Amino acid sequence: MEKAKNLITTHSNKIHYLMIIGATIGGINTICRSDFNFIIYLYMLYVWNFMEITKESQAIEKLSSFYILLFSLLIDIIWCLFWGSKWNSIENDPEKGSHILVLVLSWIGIIVKCFVLFMIGVLEWNGIKSSLPKNIQDKLNGPYTEYFDEI
Repeated sequence: MEKAKNLITTHSNKIHYLMIIGATIGGINTICRSDFNFIIYLYMLYVWNFMEITKESQAIEKLSSFYILLFSLLIDIIWCLFWGSKWNSIENDPEKGSHILVLVLSWIGIIVKCFVLFMIGVLEWNGIKSSLPKNIQDKLNGPYTEYFDEI
């Protein structure tokens, strides 16, 4: 795990390329789908690269966008499973080619989203952990409480 964390940390400046790929896929998917991923990725790109506010506010925005992206992953998977079965059952569909293109790009978008979520999760782990409820934080920290001696 430490090896993956070091690899992600050294390439953290390249996360915006994944966000651009996700936005491009979201933009193309608007052929047959009202895709929100285009807007989400553009906003995340703004937060990660161009936001000119305090570090604390930027950390809050990064954390919020992580949770929005996590929720949108669930929505994308449900959408692909539902509409993939609906579109495949239609006989003589004149838009079959565009439907297949959107479904394939949606699955590729899910893979890209998983990579982005994993990278953000590794880079922003302390912020994510601190935003969780106290009982979950305690379970993540292990059965022992760390105490510091007063000097």
